Amino acid sequence: MLKNIKNELWNILCILWAMAVALFWFAMRVIWSGISKVLYEAMGKEEPTEFLLNLPLYISIFLWVLLAVAVAMLVWKKRKKYAMILLTVLLGIFTVASLVVVVMGAIDYLYFILPKFFLSFSIGLCIVAFAALLFYPPIKNGKAGVTLKSALIALVIGIAVFEGYGVTLGSRFTYEPVVYAVEDTYQIVFSTNHPATAWVEIDGESYYDLFAGSMKSKDTVHKITVPQEKLDAAKAYSIHAEKMIYRGPFGGFKGKEISSEYNFYPVNSADGLVYYTMTDVHHARTGAVEAARSVEGLDFLVILGDSVGMVEYEEDAQYSNLLAHDVTGGQIPVVYARGNHEIKGAYAEELYKYVGSKNESFYYWFTLSDVFGITLDLGEDHDDGWWEYYGTDRFTQYHNEQTQFLRELAETKPYEDYNYTLVACHIPIQFVNSRKDHEAVKAEWTELLNQIQPDIAVCGHQHDLYPFLDGQETMYNDKGKLVYNSQFKGEAGKTYGGYLTDYTFNGFIAGRRGTNQVDDIGALNRKEHVGMAVSVDLTSQTQICRFINTAGEIVSVYNPFAEGPAQKDFVLELK
Repeated sequence: MLKNIKNELWNILCILWAMAVALFWFAMRVIWSGISKVLYEAMGKEEPTEFLLNLPLYISIFLWVLLAVAVAMLVWKKRKKYAMILLTVLLGIFTVASLVVVVMGAIDYLYFILPKFFLSFSIGLCIVAFAALLFYPPIKNGKAGVTLKSALIALVIGIAVFEGYGVTLGSRFTYEPVVYAVEDTYQIVFSTNHPATAWVEIDGESYYDLFAGSMKSKDTVHKITVPQEKLDAAKAYSIHAEKMIYRGPFGGFKGKEISSEYNFYPVNSADGLVYYTMTDVHHARTGAVEAARSVEGLDFLVILGDSVGMVEYEEDAQYSNLLAHDVTGGQIPVVYARGNHEIKGAYAEELYKYVGSKNESFYYWFTLSDVFGITLDLGEDHDDGWWEYYGTDRFTQYHNEQTQFLRELAETKPYEDYNYTLVACHIPIQFVNSRKDHEAVKAEWTELLNQIQPDIAVCGHQHDLYPFLDGQETMYNDKGKLVYNSQFKGEAGKTYGGYLTDYTFNGFIAGRRGTNQVDDIGALNRKEHVGMAVSVDLTSQTQICRFINTAGEIVSVYNPFAEGPAQKDFVLELK
């Protein structure tokens, strides 16, 4: 075997090289549209042609062909030397091209690309090793050789059976509970390592994960709705699950019941409110969690979306749950607003199962003690028809539903029964960018929110720390573009583009990766994050908003569109 490998060493290396290049390019498919965009902009085109849109796919197919050629050359004994040289040159060209793509922008997505690549490459290496043992056995074809091949085949079959049938050993909770506030209920979400029936017990009463009267048993993620008043009164709950080994038409087999108990501390506004917002974490779990944990006396947590760059795997769908449980321990409520990056990926359509949602959508009202909240969802950050969405976007209809939802709230005024009103939305409603995306719906929502008069509207998306304060003297130039605070960038008159809507309520862009308002943090940095803590005094009818970083430090923040010094405390009167 060693002699055969030595004779074919360059061929074998070319196969591994071609496999690595093909798999890496395929793992980069998340930014294929970005490659097309760079190419068509470089060519001076306003929109990509069909060929440019599909060019990364064509390249991927060509790389798989190169891999097939490399394999064929290994078994083709009459190959020519020039063919091997050409193969080597082509592999070198596409290796350099892949590195260029990484340097020009893909580096921001390596957290997604590299795990996919290493997993697929490891599987590829196993296939190559398996093939080598079959075609170049280390021992002669006797009983020992047959035994070795049989064992390898049995191993492959065993792995396939375990994977294909979802066989798991033992029972455990893989993701601990998060208590999401939706309307006047809590949605308690937790997960198991196998399909299971599940329920929550509160003060001796059971609440089940049901479908039309029957306990669900096919899922590993479990969302169970319980009345707020029940859990608030009991101040404790337990989660339970039973592995469903087999569910037949007239019988079945279940595993051992597992359970875990948790204390719960409902929001009590008698001594005021303290809550924390985190947004645009983009996998910076360590930094975001440490910043939130530094806030004392936390009553509830608000997650404003883009916890991940895309929801490609179940782990991505669970990421907000990881963040939430790290901060709350399942003991205080959580409010969730979906981000535009959580619309992307294979698991995006399943996300509603994993977080707080209403009828598979991400807009709803909620209550927490003396708090009335409104969660909104603008969806993607471009208007419908944007080429990157390849004809799947229908957000205008979704926006219209929410406009009607807000209109009904403005007419019925349920928030008047509460002393504090909070609005959460990932994309800022008060800010219209230079592309004028969502211009009409933002104007409409602003008008309705002006009628509702929330005490605060928190958002993210821009990866900034910006206040949008009612009555501020916002600066524009003669072309109607926003002008920066001269102290903010050190360049008086520098324009931002876009404009602010005619809002009459206070709001903030409430988080970013980093340590302060303007530092540049690389995409691979997971340890630095800034969010916003809000302390509300219902007696004096004031709230103090402070930006807090991972070190627990209060961050000084400029109002970028109004002259004035940076502030650490934004003291605002309630509406």
